[in-house]
Amino acid sequence: MARVVPPVVQAAHTSVWLDSPIDELTAAAPGDTACDVAIVGGGLAGLSTALHLKLLAPRLDVLVLEAGRIGYGQSGLSSGQCAPRIGPPIEKQVRSLGAEFARAAHQYSLDAVELVRQVVAEFAIDCEMHHAGQWQVALRDTDALQLENRAQVFSSLGFDLPLLSADAVRASLPDAHRIRNALVFPASTLNPARLCVGLKRAALAHGVRIHENTRIVRMERSTSALVTARGTVRASHVVLAVDSGIGNLGLLRRNVIPVAAFGARTRPLSEAERASIGWTDGQGIFDARPLFNFMRPLADGRLLIGGSYRFAANNAIASPLAARCAEELSEQLAMFFPSLRSVPFDARWHGLLGCTLNDWPIVAPLDLDCRHWHVGAWNGHGIALAMSAGRDLARTLTGLSPMPEVPWCCPRAPRVPARLLAGLLPLYLGWLRRSSRITY
Repeated sequence: MARVVPPVVQAAHTSVWLDSPIDELTAAAPGDTACDVAIVGGGLAGLSTALHLKLLAPRLDVLVLEAGRIGYGQSGLSSGQCAPRIGPPIEKQVRSLGAEFARAAHQYSLDAVELVRQVVAEFAIDCEMHHAGQWQVALRDTDALQLENRAQVFSSLGFDLPLLSADAVRASLPDAHRIRNALVFPASTLNPARLCVGLKRAALAHGVRIHENTRIVRMERSTSALVTARGTVRASHVVLAVDSGIGNLGLLRRNVIPVAAFGARTRPLSEAERASIGWTDGQGIFDARPLFNFMRPLADGRLLIGGSYRFAANNAIASPLAARCAEELSEQLAMFFPSLRSVPFDARWHGLLGCTLNDWPIVAPLDLDCRHWHVGAWNGHGIALAMSAGRDLARTLTGLSPMPEVPWCCPRAPRVPARLLAGLLPLYLGWLRRSSRITY
C-alpha cells in the first residue's frame, strides 16, 4: 500500500533550504528608473551576471529585478548538486558535433564547477558546500552497458572517470542492491538558497541595485523598456535570466519548454536507518534512465529525492497532480533503498525547469544589435552553467571578450510547433516515463 504523504504547501517566501530568511528583503522598484544594464531574474544566472559586471566595470549602473524573494525562486529550489554537465550525453555530442567540440564543452562544464567553488571562497559564501562528487548510477542492465560505453567515450576524450562495479557501489551504499554500476563525476553539493543569498550580498556590496518583489508586466523591445506594476525601467542592455519563465514575457515560447521537477525530503533518519543505507561520503546521485531520479543526503540526516517530471503548461501544475507525483517519489526512493520504504516525507515541492528538445541551453542575443540577451534553458543542470554563463556575458557586455564559441555556439534549440506543446508533448513525457520504468 502506498503511504500517505502529508500535504506541505509552499507559501511565498518559504523554502526547504531555509527555515527562515537570512537576509533583509530589498525594496520593490519604486517607479520609473534607468540604468546601463537591467537584469530580469535574481537567480544564479542573473546574480552572477550582475556581480561580474560590477567587478569588471564598477561604474556601470546595474539593476536586478526579481519577481519574488532571492533564494526562494527556482534557483533556490534545486537539489543543490553542482556538477559538470552540459547538453546531451557525451556520446551523442561526439556523434553529432565531433570529438573536439564534445571535449571542449565538457571541459567548460568542469571549469564552471571550479568557478562556483572560487566564487564561494572569494566572497565567503556560507552555502554548506561539500566536495563529495556525483555518481550516475545504472538501475537496469541496459543502463549499465550505457555507462560502460560512456566511460569509454570520456576516456577517449582525455577524461578518466572512475566506473564503479556493483560490489564497489555496495561498499558505500549497502542497501542499493539494484544499482549495477556507477560513473563518478567531480562535483559538489551545496545549499542553493544560501548560494543565491550569498551572491545577492556580494552584488549589493559592489553597488548592484536589487529590487525584489518586482515582477515584469511586459517588455517593450523597441525601447528596451521593462514595465512593472509601479513604473518603467529603461536600460541600454537587458538580460533575461528567468529560465522557464521566458515564455511569460512572450519570448522563446516554442524553444524553451517549461517542465516541473518534483522534490521531496524525508524526516531525519534514525541511526539504524542511516546504517542500513551507508552513504557516509555524501555524494550526489542521479541515474541513467531517460527520466531519472536525483538524490542526496542532507547534513541534518534527511534525504532529498527528485524526479517525476511533468509538462508545466503556463508554468503551472495542478494540486492533484502535485500530490500524485509526491506519491511516485515515495516508490522511487524505495527502488534505490528498499529499507526506506516506510520512511515518510516531511516536505514536498516542485520547481520549474527551462528545457529544450536538444538538451542545449540558450545563451544568446535576441536581436542583431545584441541589446537584449537570454541566459537560461539549463535543462535541469543550471548551478555551474548559470554562474559561468553570467561571467561570460559580463565579459562580453563590458567589451572584454566575446562569448566563447564553445559551448555557447551550440546547436540552436529547435522550435516546437504550438499544437505539440499542448497536445503531443505531455504524451511524449509520458512515453519517456514508461521507458524509464523499473520492472521487478
